[in-house]
Amino acid sequence: MAKSDERASIDAAAPAPKARPLRPRKGAKPGPKRRLGEEAWFEAALELLTEGGIQEVRVDALAQRLGVTKGMFYVRFESRDAFLDGMLDHWRRRSTITRVAELGAVDEPPADRLLRIFALSRTERAQTGAWIETALRVWAQRDPRPARVLAEIDQLRLMYVEQVLVANGVPRPEATARGFVIYSYLICDTMLPGDRDGLRELCRSFLASGT
Repeated sequence: MAKSDERASIDAAAPAPKARPLRPRKGAKPGPKRRLGEEAWFEAALELLTEGGIQEVRVDALAQRLGVTKGMFYVRFESRDAFLDGMLDHWRRRSTITRVAELGAVDEPPADRLLRIFALSRTERAQTGAWIETALRVWAQRDPRPARVLAEIDQLRLMYVEQVLVANGVPRPEATARGFVIYSYLICDTMLPGDRDGLRELCRSFLASGT
């Protein structure tokens, strides 16, 4: 067999090399045909919010973060204000509405449900969410829209903690006050760095028993 024929046979039998995924070049213009769902836009906005405050949640910054054109933003959203309203509702559902429903769906004794509440502040989900919530509370100091959403969220969370305390035999007036203290403790616990497992256990025991 001639060398050229032998080489052709080998090439034909060899498997084709796997195609390497294309990655956008640094500084390359975003592709105009890429389409994203609302959730991707909202999550990118929350990232920008935690990184630099509400002033960083701009259409051009969002488009750059997601690798699309600014025009794609206006294909999906009427305006930046309408987008911010949607982002707040997305966070409201993700951070509390869905979470409270998940907790309520767990079939467990009231005492275990109370312990589960105390464990919430140490989850990765809570640690990440704490930075978002801090940025939202800063924004709420000068904008009534996040202030209204945060007031609703705080009330829903307080009501849930109070209901769990009542289920554990705590009288309603005391449950309201103790629920507020527990909720305040959980917010602080997500924000303060350091290993405080021993102190945390004492706090749980004190707040759960009320003595």
